[in-house]
Amino acid sequence: MASSTRNHPLAITLLMLTCLPTSSSKEPEAILLLKFKSSLTNTTSLSNWDPLVQLCNGNVSNWNGLLCFNGEFFGLRLESMGLSGSLDIRTLFQLTFLCTMSVMNNNFQGSFPNVSKLTGLKGLFFSNNHFSGELPDDIFTGMKFMRRILMANNEFTGKIPMSLLGIQKLVELQVQDNQFDGRIPAFAQQDLRSNVANNRLEGPIPPQLSSQSASSFE
Repeated sequence: MASSTRNHPLAITLLMLTCLPTSSSKEPEAILLLKFKSSLTNTTSLSNWDPLVQLCNGNVSNWNGLLCFNGEFFGLRLESMGLSGSLDIRTLFQLTFLCTMSVMNNNFQGSFPNVSKLTGLKGLFFSNNHFSGELPDDIFTGMKFMRRILMANNEFTGKIPMSLLGIQKLVELQVQDNQFDGRIPAFAQQDLRSNVANNRLEGPIPPQLSSQSASSFE
């Protein structure tokens, strides 16, 4: 949906400028990425992932779906590729400079992966898939660098995770068009823009969000 992708390219560009190492890996990034690819299905769009070809050339990626800056790989933008399968978070954790990940507009389904291991992420873009089920309340614990989380138009149920309250740098949260129930968490992040519309939520709008458009809560 349009609201799930608003300013998305700009958001990724801004995240790029502040990426920091998130882990230390002994394996080359190309090998790790190919291992991650092996957990996916319908990967025709990733057919040019070749271990003999360098990942980046300046700010241009030689591999489809990679984001590059000054010759360094910093993120995955695997959008609208018809991908499905599972997301190998254990392998992604070993990618030293991974700071943004987008799999929007694909066919992933089932439980949401345990992204809490990716503590260096600044952007998580999972909108417009078929993820379902309840999210663990602590799923975002420790993700202190996170700034943008887009999870709209999936099939999530249960409560919106309270661990979101602990992400002090969070500026955008889009969870509209799911089946979340209960109350909206009492977000206090000063610059947070959120959209929780078209869920099964109840109760008052938190004061910090009260200046936002009513359409974000309908």
